Amino acid sequence: MTEESQPKSRSHSKIEGSTLAWGLVVIVVTGIITWFAFAAAYGVGVGSGNSNTPTKGGTTGGGGPDYIYMAINANPDRNQSTDQYTPANFTVPTHTLLIFQITNYDNGENPIAPIYSQMNGTVGNLEYLNGSTTGVSSVPVTSVAHTFTILKGPYAGFNVAMPAASTTSPTVVTFEAYFNSTGSFVWQCMAPCDSPSMASLGFMMGTMTVVNG
Repeated sequence: MTEESQPKSRSHSKIEGSTLAWGLVVIVVTGIITWFAFAAAYGVGVGSGNSNTPTKGGTTGGGGPDYIYMAINANPDRNQSTDQYTPANFTVPTHTLLIFQITNYDNGENPIAPIYSQMNGTVGNLEYLNGSTTGVSSVPVTSVAHTFTILKGPYAGFNVAMPAASTTSPTVVTFEAYFNSTGSFVWQCMAPCDSPSMASLGFMMGTMTVVNG
């Protein structure tokens, strides 16, 4: 048998197979990196499932609505000396109808500038009190206990007023909103209620994080 007619060595075949396998790995890894870079640049969910971050009490996906439940001075003393929103820091999705329900147990009233008694940035610039289906665009300046206000960024001017609770029952404020610019945004209470709380994240100011929905 001549040298030319002898079969190729197995070691040479193994080298060719190994090279092919590594080539496929490189192609797959490059594809994954490219997809993640594209997703990060254009806000596309990188998973096959929904990319929304759940909100407290809410649902995700499908354009909403999502429900966000909050309370003011809920525990342990409903008219406590240290005022606090719970939760103060939360996450919501973009392009989703958000329905906020804030239950205020504080029956104290605080003097505010008239602008902070006006609703602004909510759907229809309205809020709904204690389950009423009729919205109001403002509340009396003298009856406000707290506000939910954003002063800076794309949502600057967003404002909702929280009327004081009665001595026997809380005030429930409901409003609808959309937030379509992503990022973290500080909100705060503009009613002079409790100086340390008003200056402290997690009390009468907090962070709303908006993620791609």
